[in-house]
Amino acid sequence: MVSSAAQIPKERKPPAASADAAAAPACLRIASFPNVLATNPYQRLLYDELAAHGFELAEDAHLTLGWLVRSRGGADYLHFHWPQPFWRHESGPRRQRGPLSYLKLGLFAARLAAARLLGYRIAWTIHQVYPHEVESERLDRLGAVVLARFANVLVAHDEGTLEAARRDLGRPARRVTVIPHGSYIGVYPEGRGRGDVREELGIPGESFVFLCFGDLRLYKEVARLLTAFSATELPGAVLVVAGTVCAAEQGDAVEAHAAADPRIRPLLSFVPEERVSELFGAADAAVIARGDGGTSGSLILALSMGVPAVAARTVSYEDLLDGGAGGWLFEPGDTASLRAALEEAAGTDAEERRRKGESALRSAERLRWPEIGERTAALLRGDGA
Repeated sequence: MVSSAAQIPKERKPPAASADAAAAPACLRIASFPNVLATNPYQRLLYDELAAHGFELAEDAHLTLGWLVRSRGGADYLHFHWPQPFWRHESGPRRQRGPLSYLKLGLFAARLAAARLLGYRIAWTIHQVYPHEVESERLDRLGAVVLARFANVLVAHDEGTLEAARRDLGRPARRVTVIPHGSYIGVYPEGRGRGDVREELGIPGESFVFLCFGDLRLYKEVARLLTAFSATELPGAVLVVAGTVCAAEQGDAVEAHAAADPRIRPLLSFVPEERVSELFGAADAAVIARGDGGTSGSLILALSMGVPAVAARTVSYEDLLDGGAGGWLFEPGDTASLRAALEEAAGTDAEERRRKGESALRSAERLRWPEIGERTAALLRGDGA
């Protein structure tokens, strides 16, 4: 998930009534859980497309029995994205969180059952089967299985996530439909020029710049990237690490490596929307170090910016990079392989980098939101995808 503010398009209104209105599908309301995040453009882009197909976003939704009863005439669909907060109890002493989480999971199941009895349709876009940070695999698996069994519609964005769902969710996974994650082309404002940004960061114009962009979480394997980059023999290369620190140990690792290696530039804070495009514009390659193969908004963002990427050789990432035409691949979880990929990228001549950037952008251009919205709307309505 990309976690930076975006220039979010204004919400589209459903098509105006016409002489053919009787034949047009009725307007349906859809509630997003969590509510649309201001720091991530993904949900707004999706719901704006669904609006063109007769879906209206229900604002300020709450998964409580009272809200479900009150909203029965005002919402038809419950759409889950990152559902773990609905079964995890994350405050208080650790020894108490486990029992309280199972109680919360029971309440979640009861609310889903009530929603089905009240006539709601339930959808889950499986960005990943398990949350990125797992405290109890048993709890998180039970939560995922409960939601999958109550869901009428299950969506995955790529074959890797589909495979994980089939492995871990049992029979409900047979109903998963793959609909791609849309691109971020045109979402972020252009920003300043490459030279200005490099000058501000103290990066020489001739340097090869790697960009690691997005929230610093454990699953991103930023520490592995730092180790691999520090081991490279690339005196003219620079690694910019930009994003909010969500796991303290990841931030500490960046600071420690930056203190020991002047080639590393930490930008450890929220990246405002006007800086996103310019950071990618100042980079020669993006790096996605995670090896789990799950849906990566950061990789799709890099492709949308026309920046070739270093990414793990997984089913999903290899497909997005068109077998390596849009970047460089390394073996998942292999620090030496990641180091070699970084050195290969930095050793690529300017013309080859240009071709890889063009290939990256073509891959993003195939992830068209209008088509994604049309397929998602059809699936929600029960018309197929």
